Amino acid sequence: MDQTELTEEQKGVVRRYIEVWRLFRRLPYRQSGFVDLEDDMNKGSGMLLCGLLVEARAGTVITADAKDPKFYVAIFGDDDEATPDMTVEELRQARRYIIQDDGMAPVRGWWTKVPTQRSIAD
Repeated sequence: MDQTELTEEQKGVVRRYIEVWRLFRRLPYRQSGFVDLEDDMNKGSGMLLCGLLVEARAGTVITADAKDPKFYVAIFGDDDEATPDMTVEELRQARRYIIQDDGMAPVRGWWTKVPTQRSIAD
């Protein structure tokens, strides 16, 4: 295997990182830069179109996030203060999911509530 080629495990980290990032930034899946992610990752190490710098030989496959460095630091730098819009528990769950592939992607409680219908009289 080429030393710049990403393993399936490394690609999984990138996919999970983008999945959680997208959920917490409320972006559609096909947001510009994510459309060709798989093709981009198949090219190996380097800057992906979505703004992630990936390096197959690094300790963590994602070494920088040009579009959201604060989110990157919150996940890989273990900085609970970097993203004030996420709770500490959401960050812990996100880290476990992204880095260790443990559990599920975090979901914000207020996003999961079913909206109530207002009556016509309102």
